[in-house]
Amino acid sequence: MSREDLHLLLERYLNNQCSDEEKLLVERLYGMLDKEEPVEVYPNELSDLEQKLWDNINQQSGIIDGHQRKAQHSRIIWYAAAVISAISLFTAYLFIADARDPRYVAFQAYTNLVEKRNSSTALLTINLEDGSKVVLQPASSLVYPAHFKPSQREVSLKGQGYFLISKNRKRPFFVYSNHVITRVVGTSFTVKTGGTTDQTEVAVRTGKVVVIPNENKHLNLKQLFRKDAKAVLTPNQKTVYSPDKGSFEISLVPEPIPVPHPQTSTKKTDLFEDTPLPQVLETLQQAYGIEIIIQDEKLSRNTFTGDISGQGLYKKIDLICRSIEANYLISGTRIIIKEKKR
Repeated sequence: MSREDLHLLLERYLNNQCSDEEKLLVERLYGMLDKEEPVEVYPNELSDLEQKLWDNINQQSGIIDGHQRKAQHSRIIWYAAAVISAISLFTAYLFIADARDPRYVAFQAYTNLVEKRNSSTALLTINLEDGSKVVLQPASSLVYPAHFKPSQREVSLKGQGYFLISKNRKRPFFVYSNHVITRVVGTSFTVKTGGTTDQTEVAVRTGKVVVIPNENKHLNLKQLFRKDAKAVLTPNQKTVYSPDKGSFEISLVPEPIPVPHPQTSTKKTDLFEDTPLPQVLETLQQAYGIEIIIQDEKLSRNTFTGDISGQGLYKKIDLICRSIEANYLISGTRIIIKEKKR
């Protein structure tokens, strides 16, 4: 099979022209990527997905280029080898066909599930076997296996919990909640469900997470090409998923905190003396992992002098803006500095 054959297969899938066998094949092939790239698993471009599939097919099944075989014979060999490779590589239930609910059906098949409920008014810390920790808020509960699978780690949350996940790229971590699935490798984040609304909120402190809708239906890869069908979050970002809209709203957390940088040996200071504004903002941008943009170019010629240590990020930005007669606004996950209107 040639690269062109793969391209045509994916195009047929997206245009609803595949047979049931071909649909299952494409989705199982995608499962191969699921194991190889546990965080970046939802590409935005068809070309990216196609290239990754092609690389994995050649690597895992040893398929040679279709030009070296007769077209019909090559296609038969490719289909058989690809299916075998996909099945052997992707034993997780997450994206395997099950018309009921493939995620929870398999998760509930565990025979050694443990449930912890926080019926107190204090926080409850749960230590998982892989070294991860979950801090449950009152009236929240966590279901998890006593022993995780070799290929992935899975828990189910009701209510609100703070997760501190030990990093293991070969064993991605899944948090199943009412309306979304949160997927990580190693990071810290909060998941909040229920409350007065039907929305689910995920906020990231460190690392990166991918959040997708938790829908009771078989995976449809077309969702991978919709920008609103997932949320990829980095530190100090959050998303709110509204099931009635079926989309994610991504923004900054109310109180951003500095992001730990283990590689940095010297501690940055918030004491500035006649420092150019772009340099001041670059310091804050690196400290918090938040993009800060100067909208009006002439503001870049300003300097800042002052000690803003001990203040929250938004207070720091406010103090800087006052000194240069500017304003700031939050647009999505960015902070924009602009001239003050007179």
